Amino acid sequence: MLDLTLEPANAQRSFRVLIADDTQANRALLRAYLVRLGFETLMAEDGEQALELFERERPDIVLMDLMMPKMDGFESIERIRMLRSDRWVPIVIVSAMDAEYDITRGLEAGADDFMTKPLSYQMFAAKMRNLSRALEFQVSREESQRREAAIADAVIDGIITFDAGFCVVDANRAAATIFGRSEGELPGSDLRNHLREPSGEGSWERHFRACVEGRDPDFIGSLQELMGRRADGRMFPCEICVTELPLAEERLFIAVVRDISERKRVGRQLTENAARLQQYHDEAEAEAELAKDIMERHIRRDALEQSGVQQAVIPTQRFSGDIVLAARSRSGKLYAMLADATGHGLAAAMSGLAIVNDFYRAVEDDVPLRRMILMLNNTLAELLPRGRFVSAAVLVLDQKHRRGEMWQGGVPDVLQVAPDGQLLARYRADQLPLGIEVWQAEEVSITPLEWDTASQLLLCSDGLIEACSGKGEEFGYEGVLAALASSRVEGRLDALQVELRRHLDVLAGHDDISMLLLDLPV
Repeated sequence: MLDLTLEPANAQRSFRVLIADDTQANRALLRAYLVRLGFETLMAEDGEQALELFERERPDIVLMDLMMPKMDGFESIERIRMLRSDRWVPIVIVSAMDAEYDITRGLEAGADDFMTKPLSYQMFAAKMRNLSRALEFQVSREESQRREAAIADAVIDGIITFDAGFCVVDANRAAATIFGRSEGELPGSDLRNHLREPSGEGSWERHFRACVEGRDPDFIGSLQELMGRRADGRMFPCEICVTELPLAEERLFIAVVRDISERKRVGRQLTENAARLQQYHDEAEAEAELAKDIMERHIRRDALEQSGVQQAVIPTQRFSGDIVLAARSRSGKLYAMLADATGHGLAAAMSGLAIVNDFYRAVEDDVPLRRMILMLNNTLAELLPRGRFVSAAVLVLDQKHRRGEMWQGGVPDVLQVAPDGQLLARYRADQLPLGIEVWQAEEVSITPLEWDTASQLLLCSDGLIEACSGKGEEFGYEGVLAALASSRVEGRLDALQVELRRHLDVLAGHDDISMLLLDLPV
């Protein structure tokens, strides 16, 4: 049993852990353990998603299940280890497969440790603390290396020792290289022969003389930008900082000189690139707004704004892969569709948009539902690339005669609720999503609908059911039914959205969310 009364580990840093497991309950349990121990978490449902998250987010630790769809844990571990990395990322297998062969294979694939399900919290916490200590040591070592590198970089700068009369006493090899001289050529020369001010006013020399006379103490340690002069006469921008050596017998000064030609060039390039990127961004924004406007016109929001239809779409990005449509035919029948295209953003929106015109054309012609589904599916099967499809629920309601038909493919259950919010019926999807393969008419299964009392049908995308709170808890059908039962008929969809926001708190949904509520009047 999970005991959350223990205090979290007092780690100096909060490490991020990637959890890869195809079972939601396992992910939620591991996330609860890790949050309590002071870790941040990333969630993956299969090996492919784990690999993608690892490349994008660069977590500090990976907890990997072995048996997962698309790409199992063994392959995922091997591919993660193949990625170039300048740091060690421990991979721990967390699996119920505890045979010696599986453990050996997992470790040979690149895992660092193995934990067997079901997990002991105490053992899990101890191992995670050990990994934290190892990672703390790694981070400390990296910081030490960075400090050493910074010192080495400082030596690359030119160091010139000179007296109060600008006579160079000594110079290191980097200084000679910067000014294009041999190592013994700088000593004895006048420093002013190698430096010029961009303005030519000579203020740097005046400030130095004032410093020597005690009238300008702020000159010491201040960074100045001058122009250096190489042996062949070419000028280059440089930075110089002067400090004084604490010697009793004579006054000597040290000038640290850095050639900033490359930095200036890169700065100019960055400025130009930033201007181009801003132009590209502005053009992309304008095109995105145009695309969004075109999509909105295709959906015909006016058709949705009729009595007995309530809808809401909450996209995760600017474009939603969910589409909600409703319109009445000439005979008065209500056609309605909730579609959820794979993916997010513009690509998903374009997948769903492909069937919008077909939907409205079918409504105008009073096309029977079976023929309409066949037309929508075969259109998508020809247009969409492999791996893309559209989950959907489509209904035709004859509200006057209290009957209708429904088709479902790949969407969550359609719920029929009474005016008091009690569940009257639950219709589960029994068909493949649209666009996977070409169908014949006999392959389309239609569910008949009849009702004797007033009620409502709720259609939703899986983004609503799978919306996760900060604790890793899904909103689920329980959350949906609780929201419906606690609200009045006319404000039911608003109440559902309020409960969803309360469940997510400050988090955003990981997937597009759409809802469609249809009245079944008597």
